[in-house]
Amino acid sequence: MVAFSACAPERGGGDGRFYASLGEAGGSDASDATRHAAPGGRVFRSNDELPGPHPREGVAGADLHLTLEEAIRHALENNRSLLNRQLDRELEGLSLDVAGDRWRPRFVIEPSLAWDSPGGEVALHAGMTLRLRTGGTLDLGWRGALSDGLRDGTAIQALGISQPLLKGAGAEMEAAPVRRALIENRIQFLALRRALADVVVEVVDSYRAVIAASRQVEIAEESLSRARDQLDATRSLIRAGRVAEREAGRSEAVVANREIGLVRARSRLEAASARLVDTLDPGEMVMVHPRGELAVADGQGLAAPELEDVLLGRTDFRQAVLMVEAARIDLAVARNNLLPDLSLRLELSRDAEGRSDTAVRLGVAIPLNDREPRVEYVRARNGLLKAERNVTELRESIRAALRQALNEVEAGLLLAGMAGDARALAERNLAVEEAKFGQGLSSTFEVGAAEGELVRAEQAEADAILALLAAQTRLDRISGRTLERWGIRLKEDAR
Repeated sequence: MVAFSACAPERGGGDGRFYASLGEAGGSDASDATRHAAPGGRVFRSNDELPGPHPREGVAGADLHLTLEEAIRHALENNRSLLNRQLDRELEGLSLDVAGDRWRPRFVIEPSLAWDSPGGEVALHAGMTLRLRTGGTLDLGWRGALSDGLRDGTAIQALGISQPLLKGAGAEMEAAPVRRALIENRIQFLALRRALADVVVEVVDSYRAVIAASRQVEIAEESLSRARDQLDATRSLIRAGRVAEREAGRSEAVVANREIGLVRARSRLEAASARLVDTLDPGEMVMVHPRGELAVADGQGLAAPELEDVLLGRTDFRQAVLMVEAARIDLAVARNNLLPDLSLRLELSRDAEGRSDTAVRLGVAIPLNDREPRVEYVRARNGLLKAERNVTELRESIRAALRQALNEVEAGLLLAGMAGDARALAERNLAVEEAKFGQGLSSTFEVGAAEGELVRAEQAEADAILALLAAQTRLDRISGRTLERWGIRLKEDAR
């Protein structure tokens, strides 16, 4: 299980990074996903023995030998965009705490000094204001002053309660800003989950691309070796007088083509490795060597998730639902702002001599030519309609994407199996042609053609395996279970 901190960095950590660890929790495919065996039984591995990108001279760096889980953890710990989002989450958490201070008492102390020709005044005012859940406010104040040459003193104590009766009245309107802040915080958290899933998918695709490119280099090297062996065999038969001299030219052309293919395969491996290094963002120039296998576990990707389960796991759909809730709050506030500002205030005061005063005031403010509240109401109403339509449209698009992803996985499984069978047949066909050539019953043309068919079959098999795994990754992404598949859990998920 990856324990992922989406909050502030741990005290004492010092590096400000996300903290992640990989274990056995999460999806059962978390370990299987690094073993991708061909349906025909072949396993494409990427390890120290497989051909890799050649180090460039003059470029400093170290070699990283990583499993797929280690590569994911490395990316989560070092990806700069995720580190920036961690800082954003720290600020968002603080903003939410500030929004929760709405009903906490606020204290103020205001000293003042004034001086004119008759004399001066030194005054001190202390007050406390508390918002009420009903939308009103409670304020308590004390003011003391010394005047007339700082000889005469006065003190006044006051208590006031204000309560709106129409605009801004009620617990729903009073709690609207806090509820809105909670929803915004949750939307931002889901955006972090989505960014994490994007990074994981990018790492997985880049990692597998390096393994597949390594396999292509291996195929090219094996093909070149076979072509050279065939050229040596052809020259031996020419010296023995069993085949014509022209057969050597065909074999030499095959060797030249295989050398070109090897150069191209190594170039593609270099590009795939550079993309993986860029995705992992190690902070320095390094050579990354995957330590995984390209395999397809039996039955992997065949389970079809239910649409409702997919919707619960999709961060964008959950964000859209939360945006509907936020739009409803905005509409309720905008509708309330159309009401007149009618308020009631009660004031109690007492001076230093003990004399008390009580006052009750009823005030109303009716705007006559202010059309801005109406504009805000229409904007909020239309915003709610758009948010609801977005949820409906997103549901249908997810349904279609899920159906397409399932079809791609099903077709990928079929194609991977067929590609494995085709590769096995090509191997047997080449063996037959080589045996016939040794007996003088075939030519270098037939052998070269059979060898070319094997190369294409091996490349097609590697491409089919990679395409299937990519389809399974897309299915996880569309199903909203990428993080669960790799055992990644954010601390805020438990809240």
